[in-house]
Amino acid sequence: MNNALPQYSPQVLSSLAETCAALAKGDYGRAKELFALTAGQQNSPVIAELAEAFGFMLVKVEAREFHLEKLAEDLEVAYKEQSQLQKTLAKENKQLRENLRKDTAQQRIVGTSPVMREIMSQAERIAQVDATVLITGETGTGKGMLARTLHDDGARAAGPFVAINCAAIPSTLLESELFGIEKGVASGVTARMGRFEQADGGSIFLDEIGDMPLESQAKILHVIENRCVERIGGRKSIPVNVRIIAATHRDLAAMCEEKLFRSDLYYRLNVIRLHVPALRERPEDIPGLVRYFLERCGRRNPGAVSGITKEAMRRMMAHTWPGNIRELENETERAALLAQGSSITPQDLSSILSSLAPQPMQADAPELLHPSRKPVKKKGTPGNASASLVAQAAPVRALVDMEAEIVRRALAQTGGNKSQTARLLGISREGLRKMLKRLNIS
Repeated sequence: MNNALPQYSPQVLSSLAETCAALAKGDYGRAKELFALTAGQQNSPVIAELAEAFGFMLVKVEAREFHLEKLAEDLEVAYKEQSQLQKTLAKENKQLRENLRKDTAQQRIVGTSPVMREIMSQAERIAQVDATVLITGETGTGKGMLARTLHDDGARAAGPFVAINCAAIPSTLLESELFGIEKGVASGVTARMGRFEQADGGSIFLDEIGDMPLESQAKILHVIENRCVERIGGRKSIPVNVRIIAATHRDLAAMCEEKLFRSDLYYRLNVIRLHVPALRERPEDIPGLVRYFLERCGRRNPGAVSGITKEAMRRMMAHTWPGNIRELENETERAALLAQGSSITPQDLSSILSSLAPQPMQADAPELLHPSRKPVKKKGTPGNASASLVAQAAPVRALVDMEAEIVRRALAQTGGNKSQTARLLGISREGLRKMLKRLNIS
């Protein structure tokens, strides 16, 4: 029996035992020694195969270790590249934010009238506090620009400014836009944060909040009171740190009496109120706004003209601008792009403006054409240009009658097409509908 067993040298047996014990502990160095020990000796096939197997295993282990070392080097290089890329992206992001703030700063509120100077003075003080602000005024008066000014000039300027038009989003989608939605609420729906979460650390601008459904108003009130939101389909409250700025062209107090708007939400929003007057109430701001729009149009379109004649400016002063600043901007840009000469003339204006009687300017004072200068009020000259317009109109007509006449002319020019009429006036079709109702024009 003993003679049938192969004879192994004690050194090989000892090395074999030590190698097996080392392999059990994860030490592969012994395999290399056994392979070297049996390489130059005559051993039994079993020992030779075992040593060869250890050798192959050693080659694989060394290859894996080499691969891991190479992988570690690649990961280190990738980490350094990623770190450098993050620094570059952070620098670019900072630069982009600065450029965005500069571009936003260029879209400033222009106005030299006493009422606008008072509004800007109030805005400077309001920007430094963190209270909720309600901005009122007709459509197109610049409520959104005023809201952006409150954000950029305040302590939250470094945070996001998120704006949402409550009237432009269907009521069925408004809550998911405002508060977000959890994954799995419906088939194929993924989790998405709402506008309040996006505005965390900054400001959220709720434009046309008077058009918000009553059920959504209750949730807005909950956010104001508890400073947290709940996503649709979610079960946990998500804290948010936002400043709420709301705007509307509607009379919210009257809507509260008619049960169309929640009175408790109205009181929460109406902490600080700013009212932006219509452009017809401050016509002395028109020259400065026209100059501003011409400069901005010139930056966007190098081929646009940059000047305007006094005759054209007089006609702009005579218009009541039912679409307010938005209508004035559209008219100025259209004339600047289509003007045939080096300056805008009355012939370059739309038919409604070119047919108006020119509004006399204060002895053609150049100050009215340059908003940087302070207008000089002459003795005996009314400070309100609209009063001068009414006083010199023949026959004397109320401002609302002039507005109604302009609308009737526009309807006649378009053959009664309301869409074309609204486009001609620079307002929306809904705005035209409300204007027709207000002026009692069928």
